[in-house]
Amino acid sequence: MRFLYLVFAAALLAGCASDGALKNPFSSDTGEETSPAPAYYYAEFSDIRIPSEMSEARGDTFITFAPSGLKCGVQRFSGRVEVVSLMNTMRRNMASDGWALRSLLRAAESVLVFEKTDRLAALQISDGMINTDMRIFVTSRLEGDTPPALTQ
Repeated sequence: MRFLYLVFAAALLAGCASDGALKNPFSSDTGEETSPAPAYYYAEFSDIRIPSEMSEARGDTFITFAPSGLKCGVQRFSGRVEVVSLMNTMRRNMASDGWALRSLLRAAESVLVFEKTDRLAALQISDGMINTDMRIFVTSRLEGDTPPALTQ
């Protein structure tokens, strides 16, 4: 038992740096200062910030362009975040990027609808067992009062 204490004490002393600070012998720290990771990033849409805790599900991304040249489409993200926290973060991020909140539905699958000049963005947020999923739908606004008829 004394031998284990001696080994533990030796490991602690070996982990000490020359400046006297205790360092984790298992860390990959090189001693250089690193900048913190950004709290958000932009994915396909240059005016929709995504929290860095959410990662894109690339297989579920579909991007196209409207006749006017606007980028439209759908992206799915997933991450280990709380639904309410994600909704609040997206509301702040969208507002700071010039989007206006037009509708909000809080349910098992929550929906936030935003508007910006000639585009609409709908965010569908659903709470899973492990991860929270977020789908972002971006489309151009329709011209006129009457939407076109849908056909099959």
